[in-house]
Amino acid sequence: MSLCLFASGHLFAQPAIQITNLPPFGSFQDLGGVVLNANPASYRVAVFIFVPGAGWYTKPTCGSPLTTIQPNGNWLADITTGGSDQLATKIAALLVTNSYNQPCVLGPPSLPTNVTAQAIASVIVDRDDPSIRRFDFGGYNWWVKSSTGVVGPGPNYFSDSTNNVWLDASNRLHLRITNRSNQWQCAEVVTRRSFGHGQYRFQLDSRVDNLDPSVVLGLFTWSDDPAYDHREIDVECSRWGWAGDPSNAQFVVQPFNLTDHLVRYTVPTNAMTAHVWSWETNRVTFQAQRGTFVLQPAASNIISAWTYTNTVPPAGDENVRLNLWLYQGSAPTDANEVEVIIRNFRFVPFGDPRAARFTNAVRAPGGPFHVELSGEFDRFYRIEGSTNLTDWQPLAEILATNATFTFTESSSGAPPPRKYYRAVTLP
Repeated sequence: MSLCLFASGHLFAQPAIQITNLPPFGSFQDLGGVVLNANPASYRVAVFIFVPGAGWYTKPTCGSPLTTIQPNGNWLADITTGGSDQLATKIAALLVTNSYNQPCVLGPPSLPTNVTAQAIASVIVDRDDPSIRRFDFGGYNWWVKSSTGVVGPGPNYFSDSTNNVWLDASNRLHLRITNRSNQWQCAEVVTRRSFGHGQYRFQLDSRVDNLDPSVVLGLFTWSDDPAYDHREIDVECSRWGWAGDPSNAQFVVQPFNLTDHLVRYTVPTNAMTAHVWSWETNRVTFQAQRGTFVLQPAASNIISAWTYTNTVPPAGDENVRLNLWLYQGSAPTDANEVEVIIRNFRFVPFGDPRAARFTNAVRAPGGPFHVELSGEFDRFYRIEGSTNLTDWQPLAEILATNATFTFTESSSGAPPPRKYYRAVTLP
């Protein structure tokens, strides 16, 4: 019944706004959409675009900040009225009342709250730049930084070449500083999404104790919004140009130059390591472990631990970034290229996870086993199989990117006459 009421536009349905015509990246076409369950005469559409490096802007113009809704609910807005508008990567459309009268938006890194608070309904869409390289790692989607000139950190040249960033057959991430045509090129990757409060785990699969003194490995959060020092929380492995420094890594909550915002530590020789922090509203707890990450490591495997309790940045629009770069843009002292391998990154929300539940399990005669599962967003689940309920074999690890997800067992030969499956929630 509720679907019928929504479709027929009865008063039970809430006002909604949709984008039905999203111009391609680089296009000068108009943005189009439709408003549902609202009297067009009583509302307007406020449109905003985000251009990387420039910020958010009111569209079409400050002189005409609102778009009229046609009697049939359709609306059309010109979003390329100046500058590099065609390069916008985010577009927002807010349904507002006729009395909307907020200041024009001119370049902030995020939409002002006084604007978003006026929305009766809203939609924000991403628009990909096809020239940006993207890939999946650890269950998350990432993009690769590139530059034609020197940029921060460093400053350095950054390359999106597969010589600088790639996944191997074991799905490990390789970051490499290369020298091409007498130009040193660094590597950085960025998650497309934000994570917020929770535990951030970085598992390395190569040494960092032997990094050249000019090299920095960064594992950190960053927001383009300068508020709260860009919400930057760091693990950085480097000697910062001083070969004699006995320490080679640090935990940081920016700004680093304030008292009790930074702790240096030493990653042991020949050690594979995990570096972790838990970001809460009132503290950030750091730990570096020898070997593979475990929730309760032996004391002998804890390299360093620190709890930061000064001003903690609030969660916002930060992303996770992994980079390998040259301090002050200086070439490695030994003039050799440098590579670091990251086995995985994992974000784990706080709180006790909800166990997964199997639904709609199907095995066609002679075919693969397929099942839908319900679980908790951002949790990892390991699917296991057994023919005797005693010996369980891991089949896959799945990140729940929605409340429901699926698993299909690859078929190799005739299936056993009986097989059992279970989903284990990973810590």
